[in-house]
Amino acid sequence: MKHARQILLPSDVFPPRCGGAGWSAHALALALQARGEQVTALVPSTSSSALFAEPTTTVDVHGVTTVRSAVANHPWRIWRQSAMIAQLNQSLRKLTTLTPTTIIHAQHILSAHAAIPLQRTHIKVVITVRDHWPWDMRATGMQMHGDQRTWRGMHATMRARHQSRAMQALIPAYIMQMRARARLLNDAAAVIAVSAHMATRIRQHVPSARVVVIPNMVDIPAIHHKIATPPTIPVPERFALFVGKLEANKGAQLVPDLIRQIRPPALVVAGDGPLKEHIKAAAHEANVPCYLLDWVDHDDVLRLMARCEALWFPSSWDEPLSRVLLEALACGAPIVAVPTGGTPEIIVDDASGFIAHDYATFVARAQHLHAYPEQRERLRRGAIAHATRTFAVPVVIDQVLNLYAQIASTE
Repeated sequence: MKHARQILLPSDVFPPRCGGAGWSAHALALALQARGEQVTALVPSTSSSALFAEPTTTVDVHGVTTVRSAVANHPWRIWRQSAMIAQLNQSLRKLTTLTPTTIIHAQHILSAHAAIPLQRTHIKVVITVRDHWPWDMRATGMQMHGDQRTWRGMHATMRARHQSRAMQALIPAYIMQMRARARLLNDAAAVIAVSAHMATRIRQHVPSARVVVIPNMVDIPAIHHKIATPPTIPVPERFALFVGKLEANKGAQLVPDLIRQIRPPALVVAGDGPLKEHIKAAAHEANVPCYLLDWVDHDDVLRLMARCEALWFPSSWDEPLSRVLLEALACGAPIVAVPTGGTPEIIVDDASGFIAHDYATFVARAQHLHAYPEQRERLRRGAIAHATRTFAVPVVIDQVLNLYAQIASTE
């Protein structure tokens, strides 16, 4: 009897309430299932109690069989994370006994820690790197000062981030943690970097890692089916759009001044965070209608992208490969973006969006989009065409399956 290949996708985050990394993992799961693979996602969380863990459950998450396990919500973060890793590892061990051939495709840091100990001849572990966790304890890559595997680099980074003396006393533990993260990449059968930019960073950090570039994917037909219907929330007819957490790394600190400079017909903000009130005040001062939507259903975010006159993406961190931009591309949103990290691999300037290398250019190009409907339509067509050529499911899933086949054939 021939057994189906089993693909296990442990992921630190997963829909319905998650950011881009979780939705990217979900898109991968659906694409694998469509190719006939047996897929199970495994997702850790914390329970409502600090003393007791909630029972492990198996649920359907938008078409993906998902094992959810919750550990006790202990006040020490390092304890919670260790418990999550152990729980994930236990769940993976159980599932790997079901079929003789298994790929464990870890989607993030805790998942990678849980998966690597299970690598055998017939069990191969792939790790996808979607942010900066291999070299930064915060995974943002911001305010880094040196290699965090060294005392000098960790100490300098902590000082730059104004960490307390109590935190600085934990430097030896953090150094051990960062060295362990590097070993994960070294030991994996393959490491997927979501952009060429991230591949370069990984190779610089762990030269022995077996790195391949495979971008995140977007299901363009499914997205177009969703955006064919109007949003379920009231929005103006003409508006600019900002999607993401209202924090500095996403460029949200620039939004108040962008409102004053660009003066869009209206601004819709799909996200929440500490900069919310600053944005609200700036819009009021500039007499620009502002719709602060906090958390928005994912399908409605797509509908907003398809209907906006300009998507503002002033991200100030080293973007690996933004899911917001990938989905905006597939929706045909006219994008104005700052070229950080992997963003230039998504936006072909003046073809699938606008790249702004400085603040004045960002303002001018956003104003241009609001003023000229024909330019918006041109970029909409270019965005969808680029998404179809580069990030569509059929294009990307072939690359993933080819990688699985390669590593499964190695001893």
